[in-house]
Amino acid sequence: MLQTTYLTTDLLKSYTPISSNVDISQLENWINVSETLHVVPILGTALDSALKTEIEAGTISGDNATLLVHIQNASSWWTFYEASTFVRTKLMNKGVVQQSSDNSQVAPMEDFKQYRQEILDKANFFTNYLLTFLSANKVVYPLWRDVNCDTDECSDGYTSTLRDFGSGIYLG
Repeated sequence: MLQTTYLTTDLLKSYTPISSNVDISQLENWINVSETLHVVPILGTALDSALKTEIEAGTISGDNATLLVHIQNASSWWTFYEASTFVRTKLMNKGVVQQSSDNSQVAPMEDFKQYRQEILDKANFFTNYLLTFLSANKVVYPLWRDVNCDTDECSDGYTSTLRDFGSGIYLG
């Protein structure tokens, strides 16, 4: 059974600079991984379930459609981040290998680290944007639980704190 996600591979490629020639099968699994790791903990179980029910029924509209765009932005950059290492390298019978072709070269590791940091910075930005949007619209989204809640107050099993993504310099 396929799990409902907020993002499709077409949307992923439209929100990020992922090349159109990247094999979709290399990206599909990372959507669920990134949403499970980075998006669902922000939304909380109740809001996540309600939104996915609307997506499955094809009835998402209004405020939830607006929220969905913010979720898709965050999800796309987290998916790009989570997939980037595994698109760059593959596990083969002879071990972990880097992809190469006649017309291109694999970027040196230092360049790749900087590239990946840029992706992470955007994922963090859109995550904070989503958090800010939800916080400013608490009344519209009563199923959302504030990420600043204490462990005792968080009824959906997630413990969370507001994310500090303020560091701007990556020193590798």
